[in-house]
Amino acid sequence: MRQYVVKRLVMAFAIVYFVVSLSFFMIRLMPGNPMSALEAQLQKQGGMSPAEIQQRVQAIYGLTPNEPLWRQYVSYIWNALHGDLGKSISDPSQSVVHVIANAAPWTIFIVGSALVLSFVTGLAVGALLAAFQNSAFSKSMTFVVSFLSAVPNYLVAIVLLYLLTDVHHYFPISGAYSVNIRPGFTFGFIGSAIYHAVLPVAAFVITSFGAWALSMKGTAVSVLGSEYVRAAESRGLSPRRVAQSYVGRNSLLPQVTGLALSVGFLFGGSVFIEFYFSYPGLGYYLINSINSRDYSVMMGCFLLITTSVVLANFFVDLVYPAIDPRIAKPGLARRAEEDKEAAEETVAVPGVGV
Repeated sequence: MRQYVVKRLVMAFAIVYFVVSLSFFMIRLMPGNPMSALEAQLQKQGGMSPAEIQQRVQAIYGLTPNEPLWRQYVSYIWNALHGDLGKSISDPSQSVVHVIANAAPWTIFIVGSALVLSFVTGLAVGALLAAFQNSAFSKSMTFVVSFLSAVPNYLVAIVLLYLLTDVHHYFPISGAYSVNIRPGFTFGFIGSAIYHAVLPVAAFVITSFGAWALSMKGTAVSVLGSEYVRAAESRGLSPRRVAQSYVGRNSLLPQVTGLALSVGFLFGGSVFIEFYFSYPGLGYYLINSINSRDYSVMMGCFLLITTSVVLANFFVDLVYPAIDPRIAKPGLARRAEEDKEAAEETVAVPGVGV
């Protein structure tokens, strides 16, 4: 088990390093950036030499625009290891850490709430679809959830914005809370935050619970037809025990994997939903940083998203052995297969084992 954990941990660090390095170089292939715009502006003003312009830009942004790319890369990795992700290029008064720290809680709030609601709703609907798979309800509901899963979440967000904010004015059109309320752990602020989060959460849940439902239905139907389930039923076990110990446990295993991966993507939020609702989460700032060529904020968002996904995968790798110890010890799996084959051969030979 120890070797298994160490191996997964090393792999996680390697993946983070590779993705961050790849993002660093690919982002800088994008044309144009605020530093170039500032250089051009200072050149138009006149009265400054090229060296003075570079010093001015370096004083504002913390790096030399014409510095070799490899040196910028080494400097970025070194600073990132020490918790310094630089300053926002579009707003040098804000550090990247400060921008992310202010945005992350709002993304966690709406995406976390939506993820829990969609997961629970999807599992419940999927279980019903599997239990009544041949009924008219199951067939019609399968069509509905399949349709909703295919609809882009930003399209649902636009429809909700139009119907419930523009036409009927039931909900606010933007922001995370009312501007006239002071942030704090008060009923007024919490109520305002929930009120502003209703539409973003609804747009996420409407388009995501169907995937959980279809996945749960497919897994449960497959498990219901397994030989070990029929064997358990033939031994006289109660339907409740069969459902919990055999069907439920084996059906939930793939869902746990999907949930953990979804938690990993939680910090990425639903970029378009946050953007259309002007909700100040990580997705909203990521879109703004891309539009303004703010490399520092882009890299900070990518780093957080990558790290969260890798940690989620690492957590799944740790949870799996607790569910099935054979994953951490392949020898147990091979031994179980050998025992199964031996048992089948014993049953197949007449007169043996009687």
